[in-house]
Amino acid sequence: MSNNDLNFEYLGSFIRSFRSAKGESLQSLAERSGVSKSMIAQIESSKTSPTLAVLAKLAHAMDIALGDLVQPPEQAFNVRIHSANESNIVSKKDSVFVCHLLANEQRHFATEVYRFYFKEPGKTMFSANYVGSVKHVWLEEGSLTVHIADKSILIAPQTLTTFNASVPHRFESPTHKLAKGLFFIAY
Repeated sequence: MSNNDLNFEYLGSFIRSFRSAKGESLQSLAERSGVSKSMIAQIESSKTSPTLAVLAKLAHAMDIALGDLVQPPEQAFNVRIHSANESNIVSKKDSVFVCHLLANEQRHFATEVYRFYFKEPGKTMFSANYVGSVKHVWLEEGSLTVHIADKSILIAPQTLTTFNASVPHRFESPTHKLAKGLFFIAY
């Protein structure tokens, strides 16, 4: 295959998965798109490469952009997997609090994603983030108190707590039930 040839092997599985997720039959998609049931079946089984006109009809019927339909999955879904490891620790080396920066996105707004846990009872301090920033804390397990100015908020495990992060604050895990979870900062 030359570099100019289009390869639509993923297209059939995309259309089939789309129909399956919507609980839609071949016949129903054919009626809504104006593309024959047999043509859709051939596309789904990678037996034919559709024309641009056919792709446009299918995209319209599926209520998705044509570009999203024809873009290979590794580009269309922009899937990235992040894990906590030694290279993404951002907390101080000898701290009781360990924090991993998992993601830092800069698009319409900035978002940072962190995984954290306490190695022993203790506390950690955060300086004020940018004005208007919001912190979302997901406590997976343990005991965590968030101190913001003169307020102390006890966070229950398996809950998400959101607060204004543009003021200094601190996390405290004061008991043997050490806190572990995630936090997200949106700017």
